[in-house]
Amino acid sequence: MRKTRLLPALAAATLVAACGVQPTGVVPAGPGPSMRATTGPAVLTGLTLYFVSDGRVVPVTRPTEGFISPEGAITMLLKGPTEREAAQGLTTFVPPEVGRVEVYSSDPPSMVLPFSVRKFSDQALNQLVCTAISATAATGRAPRAQGMTVTSPDGTLYFQSCKAG
Repeated sequence: MRKTRLLPALAAATLVAACGVQPTGVVPAGPGPSMRATTGPAVLTGLTLYFVSDGRVVPVTRPTEGFISPEGAITMLLKGPTEREAAQGLTTFVPPEVGRVEVYSSDPPSMVLPFSVRKFSDQALNQLVCTAISATAATGRAPRAQGMTVTSPDGTLYFQSCKAG
């Protein structure tokens, strides 16, 4: 009886030990999941804006009430990080005097800028593109493409994807 219990245990231990998975340290993956109410008079949702930290474009989720259009998300991005976000090392490369940005939820979505993108760094353009893509997806009309067409007075940048992280 003892032999019949020991054999399956040894077989299982051998399989686990031989699977080839190497131990790793702690891998930072950002904040954990959270739960929020999905019904009620003031349903809180989150709006993802993209700021710069250590030279990389990173997502920042802000709680909001109700629907925020892609243009509204860009307007919030242009205001820059909050004091709390700035204290955490977040900044923006997009100047606040940019002006009205229009976002169209076609497939792929498109963004029309009132200024020349040649004056902006890659991070600044990426902040705009990532924020617009995230806000467009939040409308429930998520495009199949993982990028957008960007148009500015100096010509069209045909397809820009979000390069965040």
